[in-house]
Amino acid sequence: MSSIKPSWSERKLPPFFTQWREEWKDPELIPENYLDFEGGLHFVLAAAWLFCPETIEYRSCVFLKEYFDQETVDNWFVSLGNDRERIEAVTNQVNLWSVFTNTLAKGESQLRDEIPQLAMALGECWQGILASRYPDLEICVRVSDEEDGSYGPTVTFYVARVNADFG
Repeated sequence: MSSIKPSWSERKLPPFFTQWREEWKDPELIPENYLDFEGGLHFVLAAAWLFCPETIEYRSCVFLKEYFDQETVDNWFVSLGNDRERIEAVTNQVNLWSVFTNTLAKGESQLRDEIPQLAMALGECWQGILASRYPDLEICVRVSDEEDGSYGPTVTFYVARVNADFG
């Protein structure tokens, strides 16, 4: 059983898209049109790895394959005292500012305001995918964004575990 945490309920079209639609003078254009007109297929194919990531299981945990390093995880088991939820959450953490470092550095900082919406969409996708892959586990997906903006939007997940002492 998976619990749905992220919910992208207040969708708002990004300003770059509404401006593009206005330039085309066609209010019927939708985001998929933008992808086709602007040659977005390459980017969408690459984004598939972000929105539908591969996962692996190790030491009764679930990890993002691209972020998993066995030695690092083994060290987390030592330093965090077998706290599997924390180990998974820290290992699976994807900071979107880090993913888009070059984009933000190239003067596209106006997109910084759009990244929290992207984080919610990513979290919602992960929730569905992980629930489908691991139907017997309670997967908790968390989307966060520090109020001071120091670390930016982050998405992570872990498997919620029931304390065996309580039955």
